[in-house]
Amino acid sequence: AGRAAHTDEPRVGENRALKVIEREAEGFLRELHQEDFFANDKAFEGRLDKVLAEIRSGVRDGIVRESKEHGAIGGVWHQTSAELEFGLRRAWRNARKCIMRSHSDELKLCDLREITSSADMAKELITNMCEAFNNGNVLPTVFVFPPRQIDSRGPMIWNHQVLEFAGYEMDDGTILGDPNSIALTKAIIELGWRPPNPRGRWDLLPLVVMADGDVPSMIEIPSELGRLVEIRHPQYDAEFKKLDLKWVTVPALTRLGFDIGGVQYTAAPFIGWFMDAEIGGRDLADTFRYNALPDVAQALGLVDTASEGIEGLDDLPEYERLSVLSRAQQELTYAVHWSYQQAKVNMSDTLTASMKWCRYDDEFKAKNGFRLPADPYWLAPPQGSIVPVWHRGGAPNYQPKPMICRHLQDPLKAWEREKASLGTRAKLLHVVNFKKIHRPTLPGKSSSTYCVLPTPPAPSGEQIVPPASQKMPASQTQSSLGRPPLSHDHQPSLSLSVTVSYCSAGTLAEKVAMKLIQRLNDLAQGIGNLSVCSIVKPLDDLRTSAIRPGTIVLLVVSSTGQGEVPNNGSQFIAMCDRENGKRLTAPQTSFRYAIYGNGDSRYAATYNGAAHAVEQRLRQIGGLAFAGGLYQGDTA
Repeated sequence: AGRAAHTDEPRVGENRALKVIEREAEGFLRELHQEDFFANDKAFEGRLDKVLAEIRSGVRDGIVRESKEHGAIGGVWHQTSAELEFGLRRAWRNARKCIMRSHSDELKLCDLREITSSADMAKELITNMCEAFNNGNVLPTVFVFPPRQIDSRGPMIWNHQVLEFAGYEMDDGTILGDPNSIALTKAIIELGWRPPNPRGRWDLLPLVVMADGDVPSMIEIPSELGRLVEIRHPQYDAEFKKLDLKWVTVPALTRLGFDIGGVQYTAAPFIGWFMDAEIGGRDLADTFRYNALPDVAQALGLVDTASEGIEGLDDLPEYERLSVLSRAQQELTYAVHWSYQQAKVNMSDTLTASMKWCRYDDEFKAKNGFRLPADPYWLAPPQGSIVPVWHRGGAPNYQPKPMICRHLQDPLKAWEREKASLGTRAKLLHVVNFKKIHRPTLPGKSSSTYCVLPTPPAPSGEQIVPPASQKMPASQTQSSLGRPPLSHDHQPSLSLSVTVSYCSAGTLAEKVAMKLIQRLNDLAQGIGNLSVCSIVKPLDDLRTSAIRPGTIVLLVVSSTGQGEVPNNGSQFIAMCDRENGKRLTAPQTSFRYAIYGNGDSRYAATYNGAAHAVEQRLRQIGGLAFAGGLYQGDTA
């Protein structure tokens, strides 16, 4: 609501011409080939021939969407799990309305394409979503059900989100709960759901799913997934407690599909984490949703009712009313972020999200020569010009594929059309007993179905022993250089240069690296044979050919996803691997390095995984550690 609509966008759920499917499949496979997915050209050509043959084997005659005339309708081809996961990540990267795309390479696939019944859809989605929620340390995941076949609607989910509040239209015309859910709530009640008694503002709707050709199934949200975050404010605790505001822990969009290589996935819900302004500036604040800002303003005493003729917010002049609502929105958004921190549930703040997106887009342009698609109406947050993305102006608002898109049909209307032939009784499922569902686990993780980056082996049979997360003793700073730290009284004859780089999907590593450069430049004054770089750059900008004898490489490394190296360090990793693969003899030590691992010990199994991976590569190309080599920070 309140945003520009693109009526010409493709949607999942429609028949397409054979030539269109073939073209999109070939384009997708070529994109994979450009990313070195296939071993060589012959492997790519073999895969392409197989895919085109599979598409043509399923061709039917039907109404072509593009021409509205009879013609050849393209078939469906089976994508491998690796191909599908790449397509999901690329679709998120191409999602022009999303500001969180710097995390797209962390997205994991939960492959549920073998599920063909509504009952199994409901159970598997809830079970796997509980695992991806991961007690608040959310693992961004897409749960993919079978793709749509020709002339079918494909599997669908009724809810707009897995976690969604009911909306009740009361007898007096008022709305109790979420006005956005009124039609859905009525449909689910007609299906057999019994709302709580008494009804409330924060009643979670059950999840309703509908496999292709099957009647709907309904399942209640289990308590571990359905717990709500109570919105509190550290400076206004009593006032916010009286307001009784709450929200769900995570967003999990369900009515969007994925269009990947000509294959349409109509049921592919995905879980991530909220940005604070989504809740404080939109969900709770919008006048057509919970409209909480007038109540917040009243509770915090932002309206001076002592003035003559001022009894409430509506009595204020418009400029004062705007000021009061803006202050209420600011305090509500702050309260939301603080409350999610207290609940230990992942959340991004607006400023960080905006800075990450701007840097991610800039880095993409530097590497590829053009910018990612972006819809400024959606990317610009409610805070306006305070946030950097506001000033980026006219972004390229194009839409490549793979893409995330809407469904051609409304699931409620689809059921109305189908229930006469399928039967009107839905299968009401009991809450799944998750304790009885066995899932192999890893230390600190919920499921072994997600990729984990192990601690890399040290070269030459050495054992890497990660240092404890504590301050480095001063005695260790004399290190393996074999001499005390540089000083005015003790200068080595070798000319030394210090370079500082970072890699991170966030902003903290870059800030730490910038402070490090400032401190080093202050310390280096008067030391003639020591030069310190003047600017900090991403790790990908560091070239192994530029690392010479006498170079000291200082790195600040954050992990992303499941201990993986962030995007702006992945090319450096690949460069080191290529150089190491070409070498016939052991490298000669030519430079020294130290790494600060900007880690989060809550992710025990992958704690500082990226820093370990970077250290392994530095050793491979001849680096020798000093000051302990890798210091594991815990900055959560």
